Amino acid sequence: MYQAIPSLVAIQRELGGTFVCGRGSTKRYFKKEYPELDFARFSKRLKHFSAGHKAMLSADCIVTGSPYKSLLTPYSAKKMMVFHGTYAGLTAQAVQDLMHFDHLFLIGERMERMLLRLLKGESVNYSKTGFIPFAGFPDKTEGNRLMVLESIGLDPSLKTIVYCPSRRGVGSWELCAEQLIREISSEYNLVLRPHPSQSMNLRWHEKSSMRRVQLAAKQRGNTLVDLVDIALPDLFMAADLLISDANSPSEESLFYNTPQLLTGLGNSSYNKIEESLISRDMSEEDISDAMEVFGCAPIYSERKYTNWQEAVDDALLNEADYDRKREGCFRSIFGQRDRSAGHRVAEIIKLQYL
Repeated sequence: MYQAIPSLVAIQRELGGTFVCGRGSTKRYFKKEYPELDFARFSKRLKHFSAGHKAMLSADCIVTGSPYKSLLTPYSAKKMMVFHGTYAGLTAQAVQDLMHFDHLFLIGERMERMLLRLLKGESVNYSKTGFIPFAGFPDKTEGNRLMVLESIGLDPSLKTIVYCPSRRGVGSWELCAEQLIREISSEYNLVLRPHPSQSMNLRWHEKSSMRRVQLAAKQRGNTLVDLVDIALPDLFMAADLLISDANSPSEESLFYNTPQLLTGLGNSSYNKIEESLISRDMSEEDISDAMEVFGCAPIYSERKYTNWQEAVDDALLNEADYDRKREGCFRSIFGQRDRSAGHRVAEIIKLQYL
């Protein structure tokens, strides 16, 4: 998937090797952004004739971002798993799906706590190396902020609001996107970043909705609908406020301790997410860990705001009230704040498996 690219590229830059992919949208993005890195296309239909199959057949080590057990089993290479999201919902089934790997590289403290509770005495090789995508997070400086906003055509003199919903079927895009554009004052920059599952693979019935959103954005001014053209860490760095669905972006943006506003709408409400985690047989401790981010920001659906402008003003005015909770949540999920996870992963692979 597109989301796995930052983690895998960080390892490829350290160790070399070939990026193997079978998804067209991911291939196009990778070849556009990383033309200097080696790439091979994998084809399920013409498997034995594809360059990707041949690359994995001759590999000493395969590093991937999804379980892929049936696909990887025929290859004799040592298999490593890295994680591109924050894996708040680690379940017993997810752990079983990972047991075929020779090594797991965990993103931080919370994931280790969840894994150890779920293993129940079973053994697995793992290292707690940190969140690899942090390697691509720029320093939060005024110079970097100006550079990003000017490069995407937004006014650097205005505060910037970034909206990052969850994937289709779970996220709030259909409920919020047009409403945010209508109700938030044009005295703010507004960036809407749909989940890659929508922006890179629009279904036919979503295209008219996306055109409406893009037209409304153009009419508002100081507005950008970003279909993964801009690096997400750049948006986190430039944001004065992040609006999200208590998802991986809301946790990743804690790297900058960015003020937040949670939608709490539809399937992204606290109750709906909790119900989903309970249905997946997660323990009370794991659910508590996974829901911690809800304490880091006001929740739109629970505050009875009259409109999004009122919610934005309130979130910015009272962001200091959540400062310690955001910082505590970051430490609980990730541990240390650094950009060296990719290097640590590469060193372990090099020393133990190559």
